[in-house]
Amino acid sequence: MNSKFGKVLITGASGQLAQALMHSAPAGTECVGLSRAELDIADEAGVQAAITSLQPDCVINGAAYNLVDKAEGAGMEAALRINALGVARLAKACRDADIPLVHFSTDFVFDGEKRTPYTEADATHPLSVYGASKLAGENIALAASPLHFAIRVCRLFGPIVGETTGSLQKPAGNFPLLMLRLGQERESLKIVSDQIGSPSYTPDLARGIWQLITRGEGGLYQLSNAGEVSFDEYARAVFKLAGINCRVESVTTQEYGAPAHRPLYSTLNNAKAHATGVTALRHWHDALTEFVQQL
Repeated sequence: MNSKFGKVLITGASGQLAQALMHSAPAGTECVGLSRAELDIADEAGVQAAITSLQPDCVINGAAYNLVDKAEGAGMEAALRINALGVARLAKACRDADIPLVHFSTDFVFDGEKRTPYTEADATHPLSVYGASKLAGENIALAASPLHFAIRVCRLFGPIVGETTGSLQKPAGNFPLLMLRLGQERESLKIVSDQIGSPSYTPDLARGIWQLITRGEGGLYQLSNAGEVSFDEYARAVFKLAGINCRVESVTTQEYGAPAHRPLYSTLNNAKAHATGVTALRHWHDALTEFVQQL
């Protein structure tokens, strides 16, 4: 794949998707990653200074607040600050510099009432503060410039920065790692059975994202690994692949009682991305197999 961008600024650079993007950049593309400590995307002056000094050809926003349940309470302000206001700062600065912003949204913009994969044309109806904050961010990015991308992704898993092979100390935001750690500590786990979606492997996503932003025009897209699964079956797949003897007790979302409401069905249709030349991502179970084997 030929390089379209000579230099790309990636915010939230310590995140698992940002790391995957940096590790899979096309030849000829220089990636400059800035962590949250190095760049607060809600700081207007800081964002402007970074773009002015680095002069990137594109900005990819890997920064996000994704503590879904905490966002219903104490984390509400932080969710809005990062997922909406921060995106607004980036979108404006990129528009002023006449460069594209690539921003990531989520399947949580949907209410889950549908039972076939959601397309970009389907109506949004977030059920949580997190989902609402991410929808605000994608709308802001797309409204700011036709050059900007908003890409909905879901249920990310992949290598986490700072971890050594076999280390399971940082499982937050990574369901297989969380299951591997808890499965070694407990004899059984209660896992919801009625939330269905597509787990997405960050190395696969990253390759697809580079294809999309290199070949496609700005706009709204969705990208995920193929297939769909409930969380309880997902956990069983992790344990089987890892040889862990932990019993999964299936419960409903209502029985589990998490603070934030979640869509019960949120599989994403990727046809629009495929039409731009993005190679279809492999089945989530094949990617999970590779991931667990590497650990």
